[in-house]
Amino acid sequence: MIRALEDDFKAVVGIRWYLWLFVVVFLLLNVSGWHTYFWIAFIPFILLLALGTKLEHVICELAHEVAEKHVAIEGELVVRPSDHHFWFNRPEIVLVLIHFIQFQNSFEIAYFFWIWVQYGFGSCIMGQIRYIVPRLIIG
Repeated sequence: MIRALEDDFKAVVGIRWYLWLFVVVFLLLNVSGWHTYFWIAFIPFILLLALGTKLEHVICELAHEVAEKHVAIEGELVVRPSDHHFWFNRPEIVLVLIHFIQFQNSFEIAYFFWIWVQYGFGSCIMGQIRYIVPRLIIG
């Protein structure tokens, strides 16, 4: 049982190659004047809205299927989840997006505090206040 939980934890929290690729691309694009650090905060926000909308749609479809049956027998599983409710019939995409959102948010906060401790709040790497505040609120 513990081994299964450890495997599940590794699958959900482990850092995959595409997450490291994202970090490398971000660090390469973090050029003066592009405000990459500001715009990158919107990626998880937009993905979270899209993912939440899709999950809400899946819940509504499952509720609609249950309502069409009109029969509820105690002890019987009425809801029949299936892969056809998700994007491209692959629910793994939802897990990958959740994983990416969590990683991106934690990376952004860690990067902020690292820059703050290493170079100070007024450094050129940190950017201007008008870019810092929205980034922290969204992230």
